[in-house]
Order: sequence, then structure tokens, then C-alpha cells
Amino acid sequence: MYDPEKGTMCCPHCEGLDSEEKKPGGEDMMRCANCGAPLDEVIKKHTSATKCPNCGTYTIVDERIAGDLEPHRILPFKVSREKAGKLIKAEFEKRIFTPSSFASNASIAKMEGTYVPFFLYDYHANGTYEGKATKVRHWRSGDREYTETSYYRVVRELESDFDSVPVDASVEMDDQYMDLMEPYHYEGFEDFDPKFMSGFLGEKNNESEEALSPRAFKKVVDSVNHLIQASVSGYTSCTKIGGETRAFKKKFEYVLLPVWEYNYKYQGKIYKYHVNGQTGKVVGKTPVAKGRVIAFGATVWFMVSVAAYIATLVYSVL
Repeated sequence: MYDPEKGTMCCPHCEGLDSEEKKPGGEDMMRCANCGAPLDEVIKKHTSATKCPNCGTYTIVDERIAGDLEPHRILPFKVSREKAGKLIKAEFEKRIFTPSSFASNASIAKMEGTYVPFFLYDYHANGTYEGKATKVRHWRSGDREYTETSYYRVVRELESDFDSVPVDASVEMDDQYMDLMEPYHYEGFEDFDPKFMSGFLGEKNNESEEALSPRAFKKVVDSVNHLIQASVSGYTSCTKIGGETRAFKKKFEYVLLPVWEYNYKYQGKIYKYHVNGQTGKVVGKTPVAKGRVIAFGATVWFMVSVAAYIATLVYSVL
């Protein structure tokens, strides 16, 4: 790391100075502080913490969590690697078509915890709704049936504040999966301190908050529209004829949220699974082992055949 007092690079383990090497272009070459192996292949454009492929030592890229890149807060891991592995097994072992090698102890051991960059947005929103509704009543009197249709003008207004709407700022993570990882419990937040990143991977934000705010805006608008629509009840039918929803961003903050990543390779395809590092929620889709499908079909066919044979014998006796 850089020592401002000495004006040079200083190894935090041996206190050696100017221990960095240079790439051919003159840029600093980062090496593992434990074994000296080069880390350039595992430090990508947005990496803020990585793992040495040679000895497994974790390294934090200090300049990517400092200054304007320093997160405001961090949500520490509460779910251990062991616990995350058990949660994955419990979630997917009940799926009978999952390959037998899925979630094996050997592959679970390769699971990594990552601090994923998120922006949390605060919005003020208001929405209006105007609809044309009907209530239809049927009754019978004597030999006659009657139908009465009443018409209504439905008006709704809603005003609300939305706090800490999450949007992931990582291009490596699938946005759909990250949305499914919600909710996180924000009362567990800590002021950012690099010590929480020790032993984990990490990324800095890949995109600016301005570029990502439309996703937060859509979440807010969709929520307002859903709440308004849910309030329109008790009618036989209701057709929207007017209204609008507006949302105004009040503030945002940059945070790191904990995610366990488990990648499983099956028949040349990578299947990605994620575990919420705070709540333990599991998100992912398992591959289907064709052999198990065939075996299951054969078993069902055999059982049906036996049942039919027994039924035939019983019928013959009767």
C-alpha cells in the first residue's frame, strides 16, 4: 500500500519500501503480500478485493475503496460459508432432476463471498388514478331475472416516501438475481471500514448513480401503481381512464452488500447461484440431469404397469 509519510509503496507485512514491480508499460504491478505472486490476472477493472490464485490470500485494492470510491456504509456477512452451503443443499436437493454432483462438498468449498456495490435511493412519490367502474347485481323475482348495472367514477390519490431503494452497481451480477436477493435488513449497517472486507472478494461501483437511478425510479413508480391498483376493489369491473405517477429523488448513498456466489459447471454451461449473506435467501435455477429424468420416467412407468397388472388380477378374481 502507499505510505503518504514515506512517499512510496510500503509492504504492510514486512515494511519493505518500493516493493512493487512495473509492468512493461510502466504501471505498477500488484503482487500478493504473502507469496509474491502477480495479481494482475485476477484484478479486473472494478475489483476492490481479490484472492491470490497461488496461495489463497485475500488482498484489498486500497485505492478502489478510498476518496470518492469509499462506500458510505457496509452490511457485514452474517451467514458463514458453511451455512450458505447447507442452505443451497437444503434448497435444491429436493429437486429430483438435479445432477447428483450438484452442491457436493468439494464444489461448495469453492464458493466465494463478495461485497457487491449498491446504490440506495430515497424518493418522494405521488400518484393519481381515475377509473370508470361498474357493479353488476343479478336477482330473480318470480319467473323473471333482473340485472342492475351501476356506474362509478373512481378517483385515487397516493403520496409516499420511499427510503433506501436498492439498485446493484455491478455489471458482473445479474440484475434480476440481485433484485430477487431482497430484502436486506438495513438495521445491520455499519459505517464503512475495510476490516469487514477481510477474507472476501469485492467490487467498486461499475456505474454511476445517475446511470442507475432510472432503475430505482421504475421500482418506486411500479410500487405506487401497485398500491393504487390494490385499493381499487369491490367493483365488477374497473377501467383506467386517467392518472399519472411522479417520483422525485431526494438523496442516495453508496453501500456494499454481502452475497455468496456459487458457480456450478454442467455440460459446458455455468449455472450461477447466490445466497444473501445476511438473511440466507437462496436464488438460482438448477440444471436438469437427463439421465435422472429418464430414470424417473422408467420408474413411474414400472409402477403404473405393476398397478395395472394387480388391478387386472383383482378384476379377474371378482
